[in-house]
Amino acid sequence: FFQGDMDKMGRVIGRTLINTTIGLGGMFDVAKKGFGIEDVNEDLDQALGFYGVPAGPYFVLPLLGPTTMRGLVGRAGGSFLSPTFHFAPSVEVGAGITVSDKINDASFILDDKKQLEDSTVDEYESMKDFYNQYRFGLVNE
Repeated sequence: FFQGDMDKMGRVIGRTLINTTIGLGGMFDVAKKGFGIEDVNEDLDQALGFYGVPAGPYFVLPLLGPTTMRGLVGRAGGSFLSPTFHFAPSVEVGAGITVSDKINDASFILDDKKQLEDSTVDEYESMKDFYNQYRFGLVNE
C-alpha cells in the first residue's frame, strides 16, 4: 500500500480475506494452494527504501539477526502492524512468538551459513555484503 503497487496490494488483501475465512483464521494457506495467489514479501523497510531513505549502518542484533538502521525502524514500525502485537495475550508472549519465528527462519539457512563460514576469510564482511545486496534487491523488485 505504501509503495502504491496495486498488484501486490490486491494480492495481500485477497490472501488475507481467503486465508482468514476459508483457511480457518490463517491456519492454512488456502490462497496459494487453492487459488494460486502467491505470497508478497514486503515490509516497512522496503517501503522506506522505495522512497529513498538510506539503509544506514549495518549491525547484528542478538536473536533478531542482521539489519540496518532503516531495517530496525522498519521492523519496529512493522511490529505495530503485526497481528502478534495486537492479539498476543501479553508483551512477553508476543516477544516469544517473534523470537521463535526468527529462530525458525534461521534454522532454514544453517547449511548456507556453514558454507559461508567455510568459504570466506572475513565472515562478517561477507554476511554484511550479502545482506545489503539481498535487501537492495527486495527494495528494487
